[in-house]
Amino acid sequence: MSRTYKNSIRNENDYYPTPLDSFIPILGFLDINREYYEPSCGDKRLINKMIEYGFNCTGTDINEGNDYLEDFTHRDIIITNPPFSLAFEFCKHARLYSTTTYFLLRLNFLGSQTRKSWFIQNEPDFLCVLSKRPSFTGKGTDATEYAWFGWNSHYKGIFHV
Repeated sequence: MSRTYKNSIRNENDYYPTPLDSFIPILGFLDINREYYEPSCGDKRLINKMIEYGFNCTGTDINEGNDYLEDFTHRDIIITNPPFSLAFEFCKHARLYSTTTYFLLRLNFLGSQTRKSWFIQNEPDFLCVLSKRPSFTGKGTDATEYAWFGWNSHYKGIFHV
């Protein structure tokens, strides 16, 4: 079994709910007049927070029997913290079946021989680098930097929040 945090076993199904303090920094970059879809919504915390702020957001999860990688519905905006073991597959799928995408990923997701050729063709146009490391377990942070990666975002560039 792989390890995410020092001396800990990975959570079943890569279940690491989105820390809400990692969502707040990108609020100002999102368009409240568009429809958002969260394909790995888990406990729906991101959906609920978006609705609280006035966004139109729906979502599904594999644990509800909805496999996003088997869903070929076109969505306006995908926003998600995907299961890391499937993050690349989620990115590729979302790029095909959405207009705009925002993914919470490890910043080192950019550095991979496996993903290199895909990134050359699909370079994100938006990176919102989180200066505060998120805690996905409530037991502290890991030693990894995170960012929101965006494709076809209204905003262009690298932002440090």
